[in-house]
Amino acid sequence: MATLAMKQQPAALKVPARLSLSTLFFGLLAWLADAQARAAHRYDLRELDDRQLRDVGLSRTELDRALGPTFWMSR
Repeated sequence: MATLAMKQQPAALKVPARLSLSTLFFGLLAWLADAQARAAHRYDLRELDDRQLRDVGLSRTELDRALGPTFWMSR
C-alpha cells in the first residue's frame, strides 16, 4: 500500500492562527502608505509632456491605457 507524504509549508507561507490588533493596524497603515505612494507616482507620470514620455519610452496612449480609470471610477 502506498503512503502519501505530506509536505510541510515553508515558514514564510504559514499564517498565524491569531493576528494581534497592532499587527492588523500596522499592516493597514503600510497598505495605505503604499497606496498613497502609487497614487503620487501616477500623478507624476500624468504630468509629463510627450517629449518627456518619449525619453522614458512611453507614449501618451500607452500611459493612458496603463493608468486608465481606477476600479472605483470605472463604469
